[in-house]
Amino acid sequence: MSDLRDHEYAERLEAEAPDEYLRRRDFLARAALTAGLATGLGTVLDADTLVAEAARRQRRVALPSPRNMPIDTIVVLMMENRSFDHYLGWMPKADGRQAGLSYVDKSGRRLATRRLAPDWQGCGHPDPDHGWEGGRTQLNGGRCDGFLRSGDNDIFSISYYQKGDLGFIQDAAPAFTTYDRFHCSLMGATLPNREYMHAATSYGQTDNNLPPQTQYKSGFPDTTIFAALEKAGVSNRYFYNDVPVSALWGPPGLARSGSIAEYYSRCASGSLPHVSYVDPNFAGSVGEGPGLSGDEHPHGDVRTGQAFMADVVHAFMESPQFKRGALFIVYDEWGGFFEHVRPPRVPDDRNDRDINKDFGLMGWRIPATVVSPWVRRDHVDHTTYGFESILKMIEYRFGLKPLTKRDAYAQNIAKSFDWTSKARLDVPNLPRPEHVVSQACPGDPNQGATRANDHDLVKLVTSGYLDRLGFDYRPASPASTFREPSKVAQAYRPPGT
Repeated sequence: MSDLRDHEYAERLEAEAPDEYLRRRDFLARAALTAGLATGLGTVLDADTLVAEAARRQRRVALPSPRNMPIDTIVVLMMENRSFDHYLGWMPKADGRQAGLSYVDKSGRRLATRRLAPDWQGCGHPDPDHGWEGGRTQLNGGRCDGFLRSGDNDIFSISYYQKGDLGFIQDAAPAFTTYDRFHCSLMGATLPNREYMHAATSYGQTDNNLPPQTQYKSGFPDTTIFAALEKAGVSNRYFYNDVPVSALWGPPGLARSGSIAEYYSRCASGSLPHVSYVDPNFAGSVGEGPGLSGDEHPHGDVRTGQAFMADVVHAFMESPQFKRGALFIVYDEWGGFFEHVRPPRVPDDRNDRDINKDFGLMGWRIPATVVSPWVRRDHVDHTTYGFESILKMIEYRFGLKPLTKRDAYAQNIAKSFDWTSKARLDVPNLPRPEHVVSQACPGDPNQGATRANDHDLVKLVTSGYLDRLGFDYRPASPASTFREPSKVAQAYRPPGT
């Protein structure tokens, strides 16, 4: 069972990783207290039961009516390809695991999880498998132990960043409310999950097919939250850096799109729309493979993504709209990195009893935090959420109908807010990390830094799809990414690398 109920495992963990052992023991004790189940050793150490009961008790909150909800500005920042355990498994109040886990690879070798820093890119390692079939191999019938038997995964996929390694999210997460049961909507790749964030469906897509590769030649039907907001007369906007994900919905998607510079300007002037989505630099026509992106997808430098995230969040916190706002930091999917919490199956328009066909199987957990004066500080919410949970909050606040069965049956993430207290308008002193620009992995990118398929957002550019839509693609730059591009520092590389 690889938890503290397993005495052999507990003894090994205490000997090999005493800090992790104490953190895990303390988490379970606190969860038992919160759940009111600290009645015996076996119960105290049953993590799944404790977290589920703690989540049930946390949900005992009455939502204000939509008209009386003191939030009218909602922002969603979606980064790329990291799992909760991989990034935030160290959090004391969260159900996270890092040191002390081990996995068996295809050759039968057992490898232990390890700290990744000061490696910020993973150059020389395969990009971990995060596809539809790969995720199910990793799940392995619920045992959650197949992370080294999926695709070309190696030690990189079971590595992690500890507290103190990352430049921003490690401070933002405990400063506000973080979710340790937030799963990506689909156990699949980038585009299907981003489609769920926009529309609560992937239109039957399980991989990164572009509209021309499907029955929707010039863009998916505009059944998005943006279209619903527009119909209801609620302002909305999508902000991009280089490649606009909104182009997946053709001309209507591009019509509601603006630059990151516009986002920063609107924050400063207090003119953000009611709902905004913000995306990072995907490295345009090059992609993450060589290591040039700023979205935290391997092999991009995570410090670049963290600096961008800091700019987006600080701009929001400095905006006059912060006092009536909420900014969600999420990642599109887990990126093939290890996780110990089994994803749930939920109602979906494309449920299937066959797990290999089931769109209701959520993906692995991702880092997820909300920045708002209306949430508890240093708080971890244990309720199961997905991208559709944010959609449900938007729909509730602005009086919209559900887009699909998925968001109709989702937990409303507004239930994680603290509506009974006054707004906490003091702004935490969060870091402003050095602005690093991702550098290409050394050597031939087809040798050291490999991936089976490059990010299909690249194909939006190289296939001519954006040209046909009349979109003027321009590569990302420090000036298009950061609020103060003059502070950019080139990533340091030791001599000879």
